[in-house]
Amino acid sequence: MKPQKKTAIRPAWSVGARVTTHHSPDPAIAEDQWPQKNGVIVEDHGEMIDSVTRSYGRTWALPRRWAVLLDEGQLVFRDGAELEVEGTRSTELPK
Repeated sequence: MKPQKKTAIRPAWSVGARVTTHHSPDPAIAEDQWPQKNGVIVEDHGEMIDSVTRSYGRTWALPRRWAVLLDEGQLVFRDGAELEVEGTRSTELPK
């Protein structure tokens, strides 16, 4: 048997999936220092985001596809690139 090669394919996220993301409610902590937090995807806003065609004219408070309820109780919004399969470890903030 040949060993399988690791691929960079992202999982297909769905509501109910357990995920890990970086988050901190403390505004004094730099985003690249946020700790990993576990949670569950509770909503997919993909259709709403896909239907938006206008520019927002800002770089803050942009829409995100996934609503994630963290185990600690906070609701955060993330794109797929900001999520990891729960239980994997990352030393840097996903891009």
